[in-house]
Amino acid sequence: MHGRKLVTVPILLRVRGIKMSLEILDLVGRSLQAIGWVFLPFTLTPVLCLLFPKHKLTTGFQFGLCQIIDGFNIWVGEMVKWLLPALVVSIAFGVIALSIFGQAWTKFDESATYFHATVILLGSAATLLAGQHVRVDIFYAKMPAKSKALVDIVGFYALLIPFCLVLIWNAQSFVGLAWISLEGSAETDGIRGIFILKTFVSIFALMMLAQGLSIAGRASLFLRGKPMPETPPEIEDPYVTDHLETGL
Repeated sequence: MHGRKLVTVPILLRVRGIKMSLEILDLVGRSLQAIGWVFLPFTLTPVLCLLFPKHKLTTGFQFGLCQIIDGFNIWVGEMVKWLLPALVVSIAFGVIALSIFGQAWTKFDESATYFHATVILLGSAATLLAGQHVRVDIFYAKMPAKSKALVDIVGFYALLIPFCLVLIWNAQSFVGLAWISLEGSAETDGIRGIFILKTFVSIFALMMLAQGLSIAGRASLFLRGKPMPETPPEIEDPYVTDHLETGL
């Protein structure tokens, strides 16, 4: 009898631990959802700038919001770009170790995937600001500045917002399950961090949503002839560049 009690105690503790983890994750998830619903109306600020261009509070708020979003995403992009040399080193080391010495380490092989995924997921927002994503249209580059601004605004509301919201909503389940089990590599000697990569999917959607809001807000300020935040020195402003080239 005493042996059975001793066996059941760890099992009960594990069950209680799982229940507590589920409750904590549910609380965190509900809190993040509430924060998301609170900040969702901010996506309307570009429209408000177009409708009320003489309202200094609206345009000033949009100006400051663009500065904050651009600054944060550029900072994150500058940080994750240093993972690219690490990516090259990990791949080169793995190839050399296997081809010359006949040795292979799972952690080194998987580290390349982690570096690659982190750079793409966390650096996409800065790349969007720089206008370096591959465009599927062939007309945008030849458009005048005002047409580019309109395309950016329509694209934000018609394409980027639905995509990011669907991605965030669908990512909740697999991110939550990954955190409950602290999901890691299928290999015993692999990296135990898949739950972190899955979390980056939601962060990617949030950063892209914020950067799209900044671009749409900048476009609305331009269309109404209001001052726009300066882009980083290494990034060309498509509206200002076009404006200068046409001599306007």
